[in-house]
Amino acid sequence: MKKYVLLNLLLLLVAFGCSKDKNNETEMEVDTDYVIVNHGEGGVSNINDTNDGTAPYIVQAVPASDNGQMEFTNTLPIILFFNDKLYLNSLAENIEVTQDGSLIGGIITINEGANGFAILTFSPSQTFTVGAEIIFNLKEGVQDDGGNVLGFDYNLSFTTKTGAASNFDGNENFESGTLGVAFIGDGAIMNGTQGCVAPVSGSNFAVITSGDQLVSGNAAIAGASSVMILGPISNSFSSFSFQYNFLSAEFQEFVGSDYDDSVVVTAVGPNGAYSKFLTSVNTVGLDNNTQCTGFPGMPDEGDKYVGATGWLNKSSAIGNIGSPAYIIFTITDVADAALSSIIAIENITY
Repeated sequence: MKKYVLLNLLLLLVAFGCSKDKNNETEMEVDTDYVIVNHGEGGVSNINDTNDGTAPYIVQAVPASDNGQMEFTNTLPIILFFNDKLYLNSLAENIEVTQDGSLIGGIITINEGANGFAILTFSPSQTFTVGAEIIFNLKEGVQDDGGNVLGFDYNLSFTTKTGAASNFDGNENFESGTLGVAFIGDGAIMNGTQGCVAPVSGSNFAVITSGDQLVSGNAAIAGASSVMILGPISNSFSSFSFQYNFLSAEFQEFVGSDYDDSVVVTAVGPNGAYSKFLTSVNTVGLDNNTQCTGFPGMPDEGDKYVGATGWLNKSSAIGNIGSPAYIIFTITDVADAALSSIIAIENITY
């Protein structure tokens, strides 16, 4: 059974600018260093929930500095998951990001979770320096849509490390193993058929999980999230596509619940970042998965049913993010480690 009643996700949308053709997107200049972008209704412009008397809190952070892994790849954005909507006007004076003690600028994006709650993402205007100490400070004055304040300063700190040593170019089918591939948490390049999952082409495919040591010897970040970073990619591109297969032990008993394991994909370059929700347990639902048997480590807990979507196609237009660029996949169980999910990735083109 689930041990915690926690936030489910839709995860983030990150962009350097704000597209004016979406009714629920707004952009505010905070100062010369930060731009706040709101997608959907996870961020609100007015305090409107008069029945809310509970302070907001952060359910989970990626990266997490409390799980013994204090170094994270310098291309990883900062993501905070909240238990409520956020009041946008309270953010301007209540966020501070430093690199080795010096203030740095970037994009603060608020995205709406599947249950309407806020996911805050920070993407620096320039990639973090390798070997730098990053401190993200969310101050106590941040408010939710009921006007309740956070009530304490939340500090997330970590040291950056370099990612993949080689370019990802030429490894789009993962036939060259981990060339240009960096994992944080539980991730691996898998060879051949694994239970119900077979490679689409060639022999290999990549996977990350929301569990501990399901496909590798590593644990998920805070027991709930894993990340795969592909890059650097040397050639400029304005769109990319890939195939994915989403597996979860959450099917079928937790479809429609608060426990909505989710996946997001992000593209980051020197001109900005773009990120989009990919899939989740609730999005797939009861009818769009079939039982999968024999995949390593699954089911990790719960009943014997593990569902899989089968291989699906996805394309994303990202605009001009520049080069070198990185493509980042994140899977998150939002601190609910009772049952896990897996995303398999193949055939990336750009």
